Amino acid sequence: MRLRHFASFVLGLLLAGAGCEPAPERRLNEAELPPPSGPRVTIDGHEPDTHRLFGAVASDAGPSRVQVYEDGRFLGHADIDSGRWSLPWWPGRRALSLEVVARDRQGAEARARVDFQHLTFDARPGLYQPETLLALPTAQGLRTYFTRDGSTPTPESSRYTAPIALLARSTPPARWSFVPTTPLDAPEVLRWIAPLEEPPQVAVVRYRQFAGAEPVGPVRTRTFVIGRAPYTLPVLSLVTDAANFFDPETGIYVPGLAAEARPDDPLAANYRQNGKEWERPVHVEWFETSGQRVFAQDAGVRIHGSGSAAFPQKSLRLYAKEDYGPKTFAGPVFPGSPVTEFTRLIARTSGQDQGVTKLRDCMLQGLLAETRLAIQACRPTLVFLNGEYWGLHELRERLDEYYLASHYGVDRKKAVILENAGVLDVGEEGDEQPYQELIDYVATHDLSVPEHSAWVRARMDVEDFIEYQVAQLYLGNSDWPRNNVKFWRLRTKKLEPGAALGHDGRWRWLVYDLDAALFHGPDHDSLGRVLDETSDAGAWSTLLLRGLLQSPEFKARFIERFLWHIEHTFAEERVTAALDAAAEALELEMPDQVARWSQPASMEGWRENLLFFRSALIRRPEIMRQQLEQYLGPQ
Repeated sequence: MRLRHFASFVLGLLLAGAGCEPAPERRLNEAELPPPSGPRVTIDGHEPDTHRLFGAVASDAGPSRVQVYEDGRFLGHADIDSGRWSLPWWPGRRALSLEVVARDRQGAEARARVDFQHLTFDARPGLYQPETLLALPTAQGLRTYFTRDGSTPTPESSRYTAPIALLARSTPPARWSFVPTTPLDAPEVLRWIAPLEEPPQVAVVRYRQFAGAEPVGPVRTRTFVIGRAPYTLPVLSLVTDAANFFDPETGIYVPGLAAEARPDDPLAANYRQNGKEWERPVHVEWFETSGQRVFAQDAGVRIHGSGSAAFPQKSLRLYAKEDYGPKTFAGPVFPGSPVTEFTRLIARTSGQDQGVTKLRDCMLQGLLAETRLAIQACRPTLVFLNGEYWGLHELRERLDEYYLASHYGVDRKKAVILENAGVLDVGEEGDEQPYQELIDYVATHDLSVPEHSAWVRARMDVEDFIEYQVAQLYLGNSDWPRNNVKFWRLRTKKLEPGAALGHDGRWRWLVYDLDAALFHGPDHDSLGRVLDETSDAGAWSTLLLRGLLQSPEFKARFIERFLWHIEHTFAEERVTAALDAAAEALELEMPDQVARWSQPASMEGWRENLLFFRSALIRRPEIMRQQLEQYLGPQ
């Protein structure tokens, strides 16, 4: 008995038991049935290898007939198979439009139309374009080969014989977005999750000319977004042979053979390798929100970061080198910054914060922009890899010798950068010795004695150190000071008091990786943590601050600057306005990020995380005033 009839039968019994006759079952007549919808048809793309134009067709009234026209000229009836239609098509060099007409058995009709612009490869380097017939260069005696999947063109690639049709749906199916980028047995927080839907794509065209089998000239690459409204953020397009990212042996973005070789080591993976041998070639294009291309060039790319590299979405470091092309990335990347040339750039995924607010470090460093601290300029940016949507990133400066040269005018070859306990990051062997002498002096001298304090002040920029400590302590950075510490000086033959900022040979500090700021909420006891030499911060990492606080002069200045920053830099209206602006900038693009990486897990979760962060920022001033009074006395 059918379920519906069985339900009617049971209902009849129940009604009969109540002394009622069941109502007769009502049937809809044909006049009351909803009419079948008419045909639907789309023009989706053109396959250059098979020269077939294709699209989708459907109708509730049964099979449809599809006719295709170019500039009103009938091309033929399309083949139809499982809701897809296709037809051989060689785009005319002067074609202006395509129109597809679908008719079902009842005579209902649907149309789809595309109007083309004609564009040469080297013309108008804007990102956003309408549907396009793209012409590639040709030359007598040479053959031009091209690809649409990001791969390097070879004589085995598609040969160019007619304009390439770039349609809104004409990109190859997304492939690399479905490659796992962490081990399948990784902890849940690090486990790769397949995209929840087909990710957005842009059109990538690469070509190269050949005389026989010999290449003539370089590979040329361009990126287009076809037939859609502009994104609300800048776009970074990265194009490379897929093996450079995904090959088990050489790919930098996957666990690969390095993980297979050491399955019991959670840190073993291709993406945890470093050094020049793990740098890969990549073509880089960066576009402003208007679609204007700022720079386009070949460069090098490596995975950036250590712990954060274990997340599915990884940060990337870009290298401008003569080996690939121009020595710098040149252009006004960061509004308001006087620096417009960069040797290295980072496309960062927000580190440990990528599944939480995805804006914490960028927004907080922005709050510090008006201080004298060395911070990283930041632009939220959408990244596409070989045409596939790769999610929200932040285009950042890298804190290295090139940064110091561009921001302070120092000779980069004389720059010294140490990290954490004084490990040499940039410089020559022995450059860490002056810092070790400073630490040893602080550990063995009472800095309440003026001459001892003066000795220290001659070797480190105390005002810079105060600003740095206040920022880290106020923001409750729990991944500091045992980690994420960098400081620098210019190697000089002697200390030069009164020299220009950065040129006197004194130590100064660099601010980066504020991903864990206020992760533990507004009550985080950051000041007590660094003043207690037995805490998890580690006595070695807090020795300098604890030693300097012995000096009444330093202590008074430290408290004064702390209170000033509470009232100005971190004033409620200022921090909430900065947070609201940062969240608004990401709001429209966040759904694609969630669907692509599940980091954050949902839009609702993202908004809840923002509310928690906002509350922490609002409550933090009161907590910090209490900590200052508790540990350093009445203010």
